[in-house]
Parts: sequence; structure tokens; C-alpha cells
Amino acid sequence: MPSENVPDTHLCLETVAAAWLGRRPTHIEVGFSGGLDSVVLLHILVTLRQQYGFRVQAVHVHHGLNPAADDWAAFCRRCCEEWNVPLRVVRVQVNPERLGVEAAARAERYRAFAASDCTVLALAHHQNDQIETFLLAAARGGGIRALAAMPEWRALNSDIQIWRPLLPLSRNRLADYAAAHGLTYVEDDSNGDPAYLRNWLRHQALPAWRQRVAHIDRQILANVRALQDDLALLDELAEADWAQVCLGGRFSLAAWRQLSERRRRHLLHFLLQRHDIHVSRQYLHDFARVLSESESGSWTVGSKQMIAYRQILFIVPEHIGQSVTWADKPLTGRLKTLLQAQGFVLQPQRGGLSETVLNSDGMIRVPAAADKIPIHSGSKSVNKILQEARVLPPLRAYWPLIAATDGTCLAVANLRVRQDIQAENGWLPVWPQWQDYCGIK
Repeated sequence: MPSENVPDTHLCLETVAAAWLGRRPTHIEVGFSGGLDSVVLLHILVTLRQQYGFRVQAVHVHHGLNPAADDWAAFCRRCCEEWNVPLRVVRVQVNPERLGVEAAARAERYRAFAASDCTVLALAHHQNDQIETFLLAAARGGGIRALAAMPEWRALNSDIQIWRPLLPLSRNRLADYAAAHGLTYVEDDSNGDPAYLRNWLRHQALPAWRQRVAHIDRQILANVRALQDDLALLDELAEADWAQVCLGGRFSLAAWRQLSERRRRHLLHFLLQRHDIHVSRQYLHDFARVLSESESGSWTVGSKQMIAYRQILFIVPEHIGQSVTWADKPLTGRLKTLLQAQGFVLQPQRGGLSETVLNSDGMIRVPAAADKIPIHSGSKSVNKILQEARVLPPLRAYWPLIAATDGTCLAVANLRVRQDIQAENGWLPVWPQWQDYCGIK
């Protein structure tokens, strides 16, 4: 941890440079509010970019909550123009009714961050933020994951990593850097409003604690580091459990139930995190208990649906079936062109659709109750084919059928082509987005 007695603003550059060398990201977007912290971070990365050969851009989220919000966006534009940094300004609508202003604004901010075309999003959280985050987690009853506060690196989604290179530095250190380099920045007057718990903690509670307890900041940061180590160990255990429970690429409820109760809960939390599903500790306890006793079931959490089916736990977007383009009405056109335009893969298969059929007009549609296709010994209903293939029940009504212009079913995507038109060297239309939701992969 840097000593506050060293008035060397080069320490800020060295800290970020060392953090960069740990992973060497090549294209970085900075969350740029225009405040002290983000101005210093952007300036440091601009200073280092030529030496280390990475690209820097910035994103400013315009929440529209403060009368000065337009002025802040204008400041960020001027700053980025001066430093030759590409900037995107994202205007968001904050609805505080369900989450409150702070949480709703944060949710919109991170939604804007997730739209980045960079692989790394750099945020300017510093040492003081880390201390406040720990105390807020303790006040709100957070578990080890909340008390471990902010890691230097974490996944925002499957494409973007969040990077916090300023965590070893105090806000005073950043202020010294800004003064030494003549940097200007905006001040958010709401940061002094004690109605917000973080502000009350920063301006009233923490100063009183610092007067009473020597080195409290150092002690809190030591606790955070220890908790992060413990959490990393737990996540290593979860990774090992994950490898066993998801041995075939799917979450096996039978294997999950072989774990101890605590490990079941921890692995379930690990799974939900991977799908960006956030639940309370009580909900997690209750859901783990219900899941351990249920052979099948469906639960909606946020925008996702969790489905237990045939000893597998699936997580899909809510209303996933209704999202496909053929849900409301058939799509028509030359079949090969139509399938490729919709993202289907034509997989070589003995007994698939011939080139002649694929070059004919046809349609993609949802199944009807009367749909049947010829097989070796008569015919079989499409519903029966979907059931035998263990297609996830909510998707059966929307499973893509390939049909002729008169509506006659030619093929059930991913599964089967009707017997009487199969070609020796044919093609099976595969809808890859749903391949994991049927028993035949």
C-alpha cells in the first residue's frame, strides 16, 4: 500500500502501469464522469498509451438527474477532444421507483457500460471507495462476497472485464496528482448530501471512527484483502464442483444434489452469477431447498426463467420462445436463403434436405397440433418428436419447422427430416441458439 508520506505523483503512473502489465489490455474504455477520480484515471492512461501501445476511449453516462448534467457532458467532450480520446455519451432514463435513485442509476450506468466495443472497462474506484464499500456492505448485512468489496478485475459480462487500477491509491493521492498536472474536473454537489448513506458515512461516520480508532483505514483494507483471498478460495472450490456438476456441459441436478448443503448453495450462487441473476441470501437458501426436493419446475427471477427438467437445470431468458422471428407468423422465401438469413446452420447429414428442396420456396413456422412427418413405419406427430428429443417444454410451441409453401412439414429443425424426401448427401437445418435445450445435441 502506498505511503501517504511520499509526495510523488509518479506513484500514480507507476501503480497503473504495473496493473496494466499484469494483463496487458489492448483496448480500454474509461468510465468518465468528469469528476476528480475519472479525470485522473483517463489522464494517466492517456499518458501511458504511447509507451505501452494500447488504445483508450471513454464513455460518459448522462443520467439527467442533476441540473448540471449537460454541463458535465460538455466538460467531458472538451476534455476528450483535448486529449484526443474518442468519447461516447450515453443518455439514460433512471426510474427510482423499485430500486431507489442510487441503485437505479447504477443499473443504467452498467447497462451503458455493457454496450462497449472494448474488452476492458476501466473504472476509477480508489482506496477510499473500497473502505466505504466494505462498511456499507456490513451495514446492509452483506455476506462474504459483499464484504470483499471491489476486486481489481471482474467480469462485466462474457465479453467485457471491469478493471479498477486505482484501488491501491487514496483519494488524497489522486487530488495531489490532479494538482501537480493542473487538471480540472467537475464537482457533483450531491456528493455532500448526507441523505445518501455513502455520503453520511464519508463525511460524518468515518471521520469520527478515524479519531477514535488509529489506522482504521489500514485495518479495513487488510480485512478486505483477507476476505478476497477467502472468496477466491471458495470460488476455486466452486470451479471444481462446477466441473463435476456440469461434466456434460449442462447443470446436472443429480450431481448437484450429491454435494453438501453449503456447497449446493455456493454452486447455485456461482451459476446465477454467470447468468447475471442477483438474488438475496434468503432467496438463495429457499431456492436451493426447493430445488433439492423438486424433480421438475419453473421459476422466474428478473428477466430469466429457471427450469428443472429431466434432472437438468436450464436458465433461459423469460419469454424466450416469443422472441424468435417466426413466432407470430411464418417466414417465407427461398429456403436456403431464408434459413441462412435467420442464422440457421446447414449441417451435412445423410438423409437430410436435398439442394433441390433447399433451393425451392418454403417457410419457417411454429408447430401446429396436427403436424406429422412420415417415418419408416408410418408417421409421427411433431409434438411426439419434440417430446422424445427432450426439447425443453416452453420451447416446443415455438420450435422451428421447415415447411413447403403449402405448409407441409419438411423437417423439424435440429432433429429430423421427413422420410420420403431425404437425400443421401443432404443437409439438416440447425438452429444453434436452441441446440442446448434439447436432449439430442
